[in-house]
Amino acid sequence: MPRASVRWQAWFDDCDLVLEFPAGWAVRTCSPQDATDIGARGIAAAFAEPFGAPRLHEIAAGRTAPCVVIDDLSRPTPGARLIPAVLDELAAAGIAAEEVTVLIGAANHRPLMRADLLKKVGEEVLSRCRVRNHFSWTGCREIGTTTRGTPVRLNTDFLDADLKILVGSIVPHPVTGFSGGAKLVLPAVAAIESAQAFHTGVPKRGERLGMTETTARRDAEEAGRMAGVDFIVNAIPTTNRGIAGLVTGDLVAAHRAGVDIARQVYATPDPGEVDVAVFASYPKDNEFLQYSTALSAPTGAGRSPVRPGGTVVIATAATEGMGFHSLFGPGMPLGHLAPTPSGDFDLVIFSPGVSANDLRPEQRAELTLFNTWQDTSNWLHRKHGDHAAAAVFPTGTTQLLRPPT
Repeated sequence: MPRASVRWQAWFDDCDLVLEFPAGWAVRTCSPQDATDIGARGIAAAFAEPFGAPRLHEIAAGRTAPCVVIDDLSRPTPGARLIPAVLDELAAAGIAAEEVTVLIGAANHRPLMRADLLKKVGEEVLSRCRVRNHFSWTGCREIGTTTRGTPVRLNTDFLDADLKILVGSIVPHPVTGFSGGAKLVLPAVAAIESAQAFHTGVPKRGERLGMTETTARRDAEEAGRMAGVDFIVNAIPTTNRGIAGLVTGDLVAAHRAGVDIARQVYATPDPGEVDVAVFASYPKDNEFLQYSTALSAPTGAGRSPVRPGGTVVIATAATEGMGFHSLFGPGMPLGHLAPTPSGDFDLVIFSPGVSANDLRPEQRAELTLFNTWQDTSNWLHRKHGDHAAAAVFPTGTTQLLRPPT
């Protein structure tokens, strides 16, 4: 039986899941370029050579109240490896870890509990620093409005800090082109009103995932400048959630340097036209609400490898079930805008973590859901027969198609 593996259960098991296909099928794994983990030396080197800014310990000299923002479990940022390096830089400036506030920039996701925090920032950070969750419904203060008209209401712990550091990761994103950088301000530590305004009306025509600058990216960066962000630390993840690259420094300059690295790491060969394409939503497969991120490769390229009438399969563990989002979740203000991928193909979801009753009515009508791979494979066999061509994208969320040659 032909087999292919996808990455599975980010933050919970981080394993390879083997998928079996019908005996007569031709199955190709389309892996990204990837890179080896940079290790402790690579992390140190990145902090020693920031982009567009002095070293962090130089910036921190004379400061007394630092705030380090980091994203939640819906993002692959390895905080337990990166925040200790930040603390070392602050210690060199005379700032003790006990004076540091680590703020979970959960945006409109759920708060992190202790077990989540241990995964995200590690025991060392949790025991040495003040760790807080941002909550978008309260505890925010307005500091102005962007030229796009977005009200900038941000977390007061963040605004009151005299040293503002953002720790995130750079992965493809449908609204800002890539994540990371100023997204750790808007929407990560913004009030619900600011987050809703930020997400409304984007992306603009002609903007798509994988672009360097979009309307939303510029909006977030303007908010970040208004807030006085001093330094960013952005990782580019490997296929197993290691660190393929790391950039530090200025809010914009470091982010753009990271995007250049990300494009190389995520570059994936185009399989040509196939009957079936399987896209894994790792490393965003802990919650079902992120399932459409698995389609980064075709979305970024503006083309699908699936021939007309074929099948797109999204594989997501949904370890935490549906997940939570106070804007795009079911019944929330922008829930009606949550995307269901469509095109001249059948959309099939393989996910052990949800049932059909969890889906919105329109989703139940537009996609087919299976809880086991065996049921998924049987369905594919019935539709496509004994001989078909399939392509498997093992970390679909962090893959971008190379231009066809």
